Amino acid sequence: MNFSENLRFVMESRDIQVKELSAQTGISINTLKSYLKTDAVEPKVSNAVLIAKALHVNVESLALSPPGSEENMSAELREIHLLIKDFSPKDLRLLLALARAIRVNDCS
Repeated sequence: MNFSENLRFVMESRDIQVKELSAQTGISINTLKSYLKTDAVEPKVSNAVLIAKALHVNVESLALSPPGSEENMSAELREIHLLIKDFSPKDLRLLLALARAIRVNDCS
């Protein structure tokens, strides 16, 4: 994943729109949209820091492929990732609630 994909993922999982992120960071909507394009412009470090702070993540999680990225995933996790990558934020929240409920049941 690159900055654009990571940023899109975090924004979608937290149900944050570009307009809202712009208001929180002071970065223009057009600039944020340019970061989200598939052929995205990489942000200046100062903007990456503002975005990370607004989303409550570290800059590295936006800039780098995480250790759990697809190339390091098991076949099962890769399949799950492919199945859920296009889920809506609402569906992702429901899936997260289900996963937490399964974990609680397994621990009891």
